[in-house]
Amino acid sequence: MLLAVVAGGEAGLARITNGAAGAEGTNAAGASARPTGRGGKFIAVANMKGGVGKTTTVVSLAETLAADDADARVLVVDLDPQASASVCIAGDALLWQLITGNRTLEAFLEAKLIHQKKAEIRDSVCGDLDPPSHGGRPLNLSLLPCGPELRIVERELIYELTNRDLSMNAIDGKIWQLFSKDVQSLADDYDFILFDCAPGISPVTEAAICLADLVVVPTIPDYLSVYGLDAFHGSIWASRSGRTRKPKSAPHILLTRTQQINHHHSIRRQVIEATQRPGSPYRLLTTSVPQSAGLTGALVDAGETTYTRKYAPKIIDETLMPLVREIKGLL
Repeated sequence: MLLAVVAGGEAGLARITNGAAGAEGTNAAGASARPTGRGGKFIAVANMKGGVGKTTTVVSLAETLAADDADARVLVVDLDPQASASVCIAGDALLWQLITGNRTLEAFLEAKLIHQKKAEIRDSVCGDLDPPSHGGRPLNLSLLPCGPELRIVERELIYELTNRDLSMNAIDGKIWQLFSKDVQSLADDYDFILFDCAPGISPVTEAAICLADLVVVPTIPDYLSVYGLDAFHGSIWASRSGRTRKPKSAPHILLTRTQQINHHHSIRRQVIEATQRPGSPYRLLTTSVPQSAGLTGALVDAGETTYTRKYAPKIIDETLMPLVREIKGLL
């Protein structure tokens, strides 16, 4: 799709405009009605490619949403077995306690879908964190963590349900049912729920994308990073036989780790041109995230106790707050 634009081919321009009528289709399976609580919005940050800044986007965006509104309650749901978002938000010691105490996403999935036990997703949410403060108060941030066992649980889940003679479509349906009920119910308690999705496409990632009110696709403006965007869109948004649902949100590209080099400028121009064409299945966020050692280092720097010191005013004013304003405008 976008690769052909970068390479100068005309065939890709036709493909990027095809099939866009369903890009913002409604969820045919029908998620549960919007709850009567806080009515939280779900944001999925996803890309099949790794190393494009998904976790950096999730953590900095979550903390900025909490800093922007003192009354907002923000939850990060870690769907990546690398547990990068979990360790950045909770720290090593607390994350280990949560993992050993079975207060993780994989423990919930295993209990609910493999062992068919009663389980409450809120029991796995941790609000007892030590987030940065802003305006004299701690950021109102919570975490539904995961650990490395998530990948094993996902695999065992497929094996177990297959042994019960369920097809892959039925397995997808089971996972979707859990997301559209249990995970959806978290909108009662939080204003913003952010999914940090793993690289690649798993049934859990697909369910998160289908539940999301907004899908953000971090992408470095270089040839290799845009290469897989066609396959990513085709894996989730394109109609396929047996599929009972479609994402509510078109994928919105967020250009990340941008540098003032000719290659990045060239790719950026071509991505803008491609996404502005009528019928393009992708949208492009106006805000972009520059390559910044300060932004990346902020994720692992537990020594800074305030939001402003953690990210620095320049990053907040020129990148993070504009991104929050734009995202809020889309929700």
